[in-house]
Amino acid sequence: MFTQKNAPSWSPLYFLSALGAGGMVVTFFMYLLFWTAHPGQPIPVYETWTVAFAQGTLLEQIAIGIAITGIAFFTLYHVILLVWNLNQYKHWKAAAQLEKIEGSNAHTQLLAIPLTLAMTINASFIGGALFVPDLWSAVEYLFPLAMTGFVALGIWAMRLYLSFFSHTVSKKSFDKTINNSFAQLLPGFAFAMISVGLVAPAAMSHNSTIVAFSIFSAFLFIVPAVFITLVKMVIGIGHLLEHGANKTTLPTLWVGVPILTTLSIAALRLDHGVSHTLGLGESTNSPVLFLGFVLATQIFLILLGSAVMKRMHYFRSVWNGEEQTPIIYALVCPGVALSISMHFFINKGLVTADLIEKFGIAYWSFTSMAIMVQILTGITLFRLIQQLIGFTAKKPESNMDLRLKTT
Repeated sequence: MFTQKNAPSWSPLYFLSALGAGGMVVTFFMYLLFWTAHPGQPIPVYETWTVAFAQGTLLEQIAIGIAITGIAFFTLYHVILLVWNLNQYKHWKAAAQLEKIEGSNAHTQLLAIPLTLAMTINASFIGGALFVPDLWSAVEYLFPLAMTGFVALGIWAMRLYLSFFSHTVSKKSFDKTINNSFAQLLPGFAFAMISVGLVAPAAMSHNSTIVAFSIFSAFLFIVPAVFITLVKMVIGIGHLLEHGANKTTLPTLWVGVPILTTLSIAALRLDHGVSHTLGLGESTNSPVLFLGFVLATQIFLILLGSAVMKRMHYFRSVWNGEEQTPIIYALVCPGVALSISMHFFINKGLVTADLIEKFGIAYWSFTSMAIMVQILTGITLFRLIQQLIGFTAKKPESNMDLRLKTT
């Protein structure tokens, strides 16, 4: 079982460990999404990848095998970390820790819970499509179920954020002197993750009613995601310049990267649903300019944050285990997001626009960069989990121990 190495300091930010594992599931899913044929299906499913594996070359079989193994492993890892965190949260809440952070800057940490659970739904959808035969034939019945889950998480996330906002505004309890980071972007990330899940049926369903509900319900959470991200980023930069950077919260400088990835994918799904299913507008042949702009912005944010982290020797501190706060798990999501954005830019952007040939030299040169980011992110995730969370086996009590307890 998992155990926390610094038990007194558990916080909702530990859910980001499970979120990172769930994100790794999506990075391996990119292999199947863009490297295997799935005619008539918007995503690869059990029937398509098994056929691709049976008919593929040795290299194709190796790639598919790696993808399937990675998806299965990180899905299991995500579930284990999720269950552990939920159990920790139950004890944390029972100890009246929740009341201690209400109205404070740390109140928004609670948004890490619906954020992670939204990833759980996404990972479950991927796992079901890939490992359950013939599941896709019933997918039109599963879409409403998935959307119900996302709406429930969205309502919960909105209640949490409104509680934070009302507390801080009415009681003036927000401390801007310790807001010299982008930590307050976490709610924006949560709403973005919920919206990208809600809008998925818009890109996959053939039922116009489901597509319409998918689109308009997603808007309810895209708006707060964009609003919170823009406002809190501007405020955070102001406080950074005024008070300087806090070394503990440096990973938050990269939070904008996963937000951009989730919102850009949501935009692609919205475009598909509006133009293809509902027929309300014309879609561009290739979103290469849009995806290129998103990727360029993410690279700038990575460079911006890296410059500060290097100046303050943060990477060395993390690798040496000197940083023992769960906020370091915020280092994982940007790597996941950057790798996914690169896959989308290459396949939905450059290839669709006929700027590079699929599976050509240029294609694999660019794709290798995305894979390198993925590998580095996976190594970082395991390293951080090893530092803050351990795996221990409970030692069974001997007969002597039991006799001593009864005397």
